Amino acid sequence: MQLETQPTLPQKDTISQQSLKQGLLFVLSAPSGTGKDTVINALKEQGMDFHVVASVTTRSPRPGEQDGHPYYFVDQETFDSMIAHNELLEYARVHGNWYGQPRQQIRDHLQAGHDVLLKIDVQGAATVRKKLPGAIFIFLTPGSVEELVERLIARQTETEQERQRRLLDAQNELAQRDHYDYVIENRQGHLEEAVERLRAIMVAEHCRTRPHYVQL
Repeated sequence: MQLETQPTLPQKDTISQQSLKQGLLFVLSAPSGTGKDTVINALKEQGMDFHVVASVTTRSPRPGEQDGHPYYFVDQETFDSMIAHNELLEYARVHGNWYGQPRQQIRDHLQAGHDVLLKIDVQGAATVRKKLPGAIFIFLTPGSVEELVERLIARQTETEQERQRRLLDAQNELAQRDHYDYVIENRQGHLEEAVERLRAIMVAEHCRTRPHYVQL
């Protein structure tokens, strides 16, 4: 009598332990005033576990901002030194100030198994896309240009000249939306919908048979 053979199971060492523990890198871009911070904070309040990268910038802190929340504020000399030592994943000049993404901060959280959310403009996202094509790219749009104007006026953090410059930049950024994997519309009065869509994207990416891990 021939005994039935049991199916051979894969050995543990054939499965990448790093892949089992590593987080995913999400890149979120949005025109200024679209409400990306509001969406992110609302998702955090729901208990979604992910790390938001604190960028390094040469701009001055706004009222209520502290070093590390939401940026690390440095002078131009320090920023230039970080570039020279390859400490930034990407960096760009936006609205007259320099912004950069600390490479080590991103690496540490990914390797610890945390999803990482990188908030950068379309210029920075294009750079990251070339270096880390496995990242997941999400674009957040306003319900309309009129809504965007209302939001910029309501927050009262820019002069009229700065506001006009941001609106011009927004038009150029909106033209790049097709280069992203996902587009989410954040309409006025419909915050919950935008938050739920972002949550759904992040959850779905973990359900892939081959998740998009990146190596820094």
